[in-house]
Amino acid sequence: MPTPPVPSTSKFARVPVELLQEFLAYALETSPAPADLLSVSRTFLELGQPLLHARLRFRSINSLILFSQGAAPLVCAPKSLSVTLAGGSADYEVFTYLAAALKRCRRSLQADETRQEGPGGTGEPEEATQVPLELLSLRLHSHINNPHLACVYEALSLANPKTFVWMGPDPDHHFSTAIVPVATYHLVRALSTWTAVEHITLTNLSFPSDELGLHTPFARDEPLLPALPSLRTLYVGQATLLSPGGVAAMLAQPGAARLARVRLVDAYSHSIWGPRIRRRDVESAAGALRGLDEAQRAALVERVRAVVSCEKRTERIMGGDSGDGQGVLE
Repeated sequence: MPTPPVPSTSKFARVPVELLQEFLAYALETSPAPADLLSVSRTFLELGQPLLHARLRFRSINSLILFSQGAAPLVCAPKSLSVTLAGGSADYEVFTYLAAALKRCRRSLQADETRQEGPGGTGEPEEATQVPLELLSLRLHSHINNPHLACVYEALSLANPKTFVWMGPDPDHHFSTAIVPVATYHLVRALSTWTAVEHITLTNLSFPSDELGLHTPFARDEPLLPALPSLRTLYVGQATLLSPGGVAAMLAQPGAARLARVRLVDAYSHSIWGPRIRRRDVESAAGALRGLDEAQRAALVERVRAVVSCEKRTERIMGGDSGDGQGVLE
């Protein structure tokens, strides 16, 4: 929290408020030290703090830690929260800090609800409140040896975003695994708690490999994601160990009726040295899905053709389908 500055007599005092807000919005988005910017004048603080708290951006682990340790309430409810950490710099406890940051947001929301209740209210906020967000965005690595990966569920289940993005921080042409299989497992657990999510983007991930489903829910014919009634679009890019049957089973769920677009870009059922998943792989899996009669399988195949798009985007020198051109893989 920046120290309240003294009243300003600078030329900024004569700038129209709307124009000053636009300037502050741009400056806060690019500034490595937004607190310094808000300390310029009281006007900057009063106009800039709501902009800063509405769109929380963390570009270093230290800024996330400092925010999570803060006790002062936010001046407004956050609309978005993003964490962007350069490749290889993710702390093993990054999701512990993210959970603490979301708990701070939640405390502010609960305090607002208590104030709105007035003197006649109970004054006791609900403990299970999730933080509603327009966007929750992560660009960071997880690590296979991280003993704290269960905190992925703890942190993400504290939010309830409309749009969720988790991408690797590396350049697009660099095929890396940012979301390791154990992290994917806890991520999917957290997704099941969300009631508002409409758009999900996941890249640079590997799914747990367990075709028999003895140790994880990711058996060959188990749904890739749980039923999310509000979900409309799903983008999965640079993914390995992704089961075409899991995609088909996901679309077969009654709760997936609103899911209108599934894009699988550079997705592999095994390693990147094999062929990419094509739409016909998902169609074949849909036609063989257990528990459905012939009419239901035929309807599911048609839904796969209408909803699923498999694409090749990143070229490689060698591998199972390196000779194919970029674009849609039928």
